[in-house]
Amino acid sequence: MAVPGFEVTGIFVAAFRKALQDLGLLEQVTAKLQPSTRAVLDAPHSKRTHDAGVLKDLSDTLYAVAGNEVSQQHAYLMARDSLGKILIPMFKVALALTGRTPATLLSRVPDSVRQALRGVKATWNPDGPNAGTLQIDYPEPVTAVAAVTWRGTLRFLFELVEGTPAHIERIDLTNELRTIVIVVRW
Repeated sequence: MAVPGFEVTGIFVAAFRKALQDLGLLEQVTAKLQPSTRAVLDAPHSKRTHDAGVLKDLSDTLYAVAGNEVSQQHAYLMARDSLGKILIPMFKVALALTGRTPATLLSRVPDSVRQALRGVKATWNPDGPNAGTLQIDYPEPVTAVAAVTWRGTLRFLFELVEGTPAHIERIDLTNELRTIVIVVRW
């Protein structure tokens, strides 16, 4: 029996495209994509969700073209400028109600992931008042580029918590590249 894969939302693909444009990399990355991925990037809202292969092709191609730092910056821009517009109201309410700590936002990541990815499960496990583990479980293997992009995404979240600097202590890929475990401290 085949394991069902995951899907990426049209909203996510549109955010990916916008961040590529903002970095001046849209043409360079688009030229190296598979034709089916290029078609999705040209019309991200043609369907509500797209196969995970689209995300893998987009992410791996960007990484091949521009490397680690730019891939992280791209994920940061996506989170800040596109996906953040959807999620910031929820985050601001959470920060006001439960306190301005990284744990407040990290505990909301599981709900946030559902805005971008279908079939992917995120779990926040606090480890005392100043640390915890964010675990992202994919139903199929991902490339190491997924861990790179999570660094950029979390950088945006950490900026929302002013006065409490947080950092990623380490990222591990486990479970045959199906699970990303991110240890966070502040």
